[in-house]
Formats: sequence, structure tokens, C-alpha cells
Amino acid sequence: MAFSATVTSPMKKAERISRSMAIYSGKVSISSYSQTLVELTAITKYFKPTSNATTGGFGDGIVSVQIDGPSSNGQIINWNYASGAFKCFQPVAGTTVSFAVDSNVGAGAALLFVSGGGASALHATSAVGNATFAIVAGSAAECAANIDVGTFGFVAIGYV
Repeated sequence: MAFSATVTSPMKKAERISRSMAIYSGKVSISSYSQTLVELTAITKYFKPTSNATTGGFGDGIVSVQIDGPSSNGQIINWNYASGAFKCFQPVAGTTVSFAVDSNVGAGAALLFVSGGGASALHATSAVGNATFAIVAGSAAECAANIDVGTFGFVAIGYV
């Protein structure tokens, strides 16, 4: 399946916010992702391309693109200035750690911990079994080709 993205906005074009800057916002729905990044001309067409050092070398004229959070399908989105496209990442699952809970109360009771220092700081006063904690590494890998990334909002600011 080929790359497929739809940009929707209530704005007819980028709105000028100064003599040389404009803002454009809306929603993007990426139904089929491509790791070969494809320029989203539905966004970049509103900004004036520039490549000189005085403007920071923003090739497509966009200075900043802010995303409103993870996509509706949980992917992390990042604007790629070099290609004028969104690069999408899938969070990598963390590691779980399990340890035995020392207890003097039968199974099925709530897990309660004694406060205080020393050996009793993590001594369970109830429940028998294991306590499991998830350790999140905070990493992500680029999304696979052809997945449905979902929908997310954006605000783009750039030169006009």
C-alpha cells in the first residue's frame, strides 16, 4: 500500500502573524505510513522555501511544527524539517520486574506496606505473591511501513 495522508483545516490558507511569518493549523490523518518520507505539500505549500543562513536554513520555510500529542492510534509524531514530512514512531514496550512479597496474611487480602525505615520499609503487612512493576525505557522505534498511524493535530509556523 502506498503512503496515504489527509490534511484538513478550517483555514483557507496560512494566516499572517507578522510581516514575514504565518501560522497554519489543522489535523492530519495518516492511514498508510511510508518510511521513505513524503513531503506533505498540503502544509508546506503555504510557506516560502528558504535555505540561506540568515533564516536558519529552513528549506521548506517552516520554522516550527507542534503536534498536539500522540496520534489517535498511539504513535509519537515528529516533524522532519529536511523532508517536509511527519516521521512516526511506535513506543517500545518497557521491561517488567517481579519480586516476591513477604507476608503474614492469607492470599486475597489487599497489599499494604508498613511505613518507616530499615527492614520494615518494604515489608508487606498483607497479601501473598509477587508484586510486578513496569520499567519504561522511554524509547521508540520508527513505525513500520503501511501501518495506520491515526489522526493528530498540528500547528505550523513559517516564512511567507
